[in-house]
Amino acid sequence: MSDPPARPPNEPTPAFGPLPEYAVDGDPRAAQSREALDLADSAGVRVLMAGGVAYVQLGLISPRQSLALSLIVDPEGVDALLTALGRAGWQRLPGAPDPLLPAAVITLQHRASGARLDLYPLIPGFVHHPSSVFAQLWACGGPIRAFGREVMAVDRLSMMMLAVHSRLGPRSGGPGLEEYTDFFFQQFAVVITDDERERLPLLVRAVGGQAVMRPFLERLGLPSGQARLPSAAYTEARFGMAGLGTAARVFIGVWDAPVGQRRRVARDTRRASRWVGAHLLTAAPALMRQLPQARRARRSRVERALAGG
Repeated sequence: MSDPPARPPNEPTPAFGPLPEYAVDGDPRAAQSREALDLADSAGVRVLMAGGVAYVQLGLISPRQSLALSLIVDPEGVDALLTALGRAGWQRLPGAPDPLLPAAVITLQHRASGARLDLYPLIPGFVHHPSSVFAQLWACGGPIRAFGREVMAVDRLSMMMLAVHSRLGPRSGGPGLEEYTDFFFQQFAVVITDDERERLPLLVRAVGGQAVMRPFLERLGLPSGQARLPSAAYTEARFGMAGLGTAARVFIGVWDAPVGQRRRVARDTRRASRWVGAHLLTAAPALMRQLPQARRARRSRVERALAGG
């Protein structure tokens, strides 16, 4: 796996534009968001801020209204962070959707203030080992000022990748993400630096994001490379279950790709796809049994961690 090229030393970045309402001093949600960051520090769990606040701080423009603090969480520490948050009054967002697969994001709400958190123990479609992906993003990140303290955040290039990610979800309020795709592509094509253009294909390969980042790379005239079969570790983390086989890896690779890229992903991983086709009569029923099991397992794990168990 290639490492992204070295970048300048991390330095705090000045803010640009208005902050989301939940991050403004005096809003009770801002105090709870700061507490969530403090709890991560106390629990020894590394987190990277992304989303609305980081977007503003990095000098980018978003047409979306950010309603939740988005944190990419070191997957090794997610249970410890959930336990600390549960003790501080955070709970699963009431009425959160129950999709076919467990959502890659854990959405929480603070009972008293209504503050929201979107926690990402993995990024869907970044199909290398989740711990390796986090290490890559952490190495690129740097400190910014937010919520009255210093916070580690993704760097500008990683933020661009997350902004154009069509499978990240959930998207709260306003039009769907697809309505903003051209806006983001046009903005980033103008503001991306030569250094960022050079780093982008390397960072995409380093996290295994060829399938989800292919539209972005192609719009910039950059090579995308072939999509990779998701790693066993990514597949198990995505399902929340161990002991999954090739069929689950092929399925999640196609599922987590942009809708318009799914046939190309199947072609890129054709050797594994052919194996699944040859064993369809046994692989398909097993996979259909695993999907509801995965939803139940993920829900139980999150609720158990929030309860301190």
